[in-house]
Amino acid sequence: MRTQRRVWAAAMLFPLMSLAPLAPAAAADVAAPTEAEIAKAKATLIPKLRLGDDSGYIEVYGQINKGLLIFDDGGSTLGYGPVDNGNSSTRAGARIYGVVNDTWAMGGNLEWEWTPYSTNSVNQLNRGDFDWDTNLLRKAELYLESKTYGKLWLGQGSMASDSSAEVDLSGTTVVGYALVSDMAGGPFFRFSDGTLTSVKVKDAFTDFDGLGRKLRVRYDTPQIAGFTVSSSVGTQVVPDQTHETVWDLAARYDKTIDDFKISAAIAYSEPADDQSLYDGSVSILHQPSGLSLTVAAAYSDEDVVDGSYGYFKLGYQTNIFEAGKTAFSVDAYFGEDIDAAGSTSQSFGAQLVQNLDYYQTELYLGLRQYAYEEPAVDIDKSYAVLAGARLKF
Repeated sequence: MRTQRRVWAAAMLFPLMSLAPLAPAAAADVAAPTEAEIAKAKATLIPKLRLGDDSGYIEVYGQINKGLLIFDDGGSTLGYGPVDNGNSSTRAGARIYGVVNDTWAMGGNLEWEWTPYSTNSVNQLNRGDFDWDTNLLRKAELYLESKTYGKLWLGQGSMASDSSAEVDLSGTTVVGYALVSDMAGGPFFRFSDGTLTSVKVKDAFTDFDGLGRKLRVRYDTPQIAGFTVSSSVGTQVVPDQTHETVWDLAARYDKTIDDFKISAAIAYSEPADDQSLYDGSVSILHQPSGLSLTVAAAYSDEDVVDGSYGYFKLGYQTNIFEAGKTAFSVDAYFGEDIDAAGSTSQSFGAQLVQNLDYYQTELYLGLRQYAYEEPAVDIDKSYAVLAGARLKF
């Protein structure tokens, strides 16, 4: 059974891709934009908060992402708001960058998130309870990089395998991606007799996305023909120190071939002494049509329970309004043994995102069904609706 799952997961990570280029329009058919038109297209409500130029700068950035969550657990329908969207938390940070010489550059990143009332924590028992002290140090890192020798990272930040299961070119990740529980991870499932289970949505749905962020040393090779290989070793210090050393290895591919933009990642990591994790994802965007396909999968090899899942997403992006691109997508998630042996986790969702380029804002709407089953237990399906806006600066 374990061997079959490994084969199934590997097949999910390496789908066949068929590429068909389209002939580009003749240069004479399209007038070159004027400098004024280019400047207008790049104009935004909040200018880039940067001191310096491309050879050296200090930059402040961030985002505010709030919405309204409605969750139906089969026995009650409750609203939560204003919630912080767990798909992409409210955060702020600062970057520094400087060119050392013709070969080397260095930089750093400091970033916090603040989520007093998040979709990943609100539920039927704590509705309306804001935890104003909930904040998290996401990044505190320095790096040294070279196009010839690669990039070396030191400090709190992404391990090599972070986001390897979450490659997604659909344009709708602000409200839905492989980690389907981010939309409504906090609420509990409900038994068919009306009582609440002890299982939260985020317990039953995961994307096994590598090792996340740690205090680590990481090295990325230079990109060669679209490929980059990374490895890291580190330990968790945020939010709690574990005193356990972990490591991982990842490979990524990013390239545009004719009309197709292709991004992919695959990773191996060891989150604990008794666990090995294999995960990956691939996303293909046909830029002229706006159609995209995203696939993700993972297999967690543990002593007690071996969990696995597959995720599929179809997307479409188009320019309906001058204000910005509109993106639509539908997705499906199928998991086994995620929270308990013999359990199944299934979710189907639909997403809509409208970009407002000048305002640096995305308006979004997400709909999702969660179905979780355990042997000899009857648990109701749950439904979630999340609507909101993300403003970046």
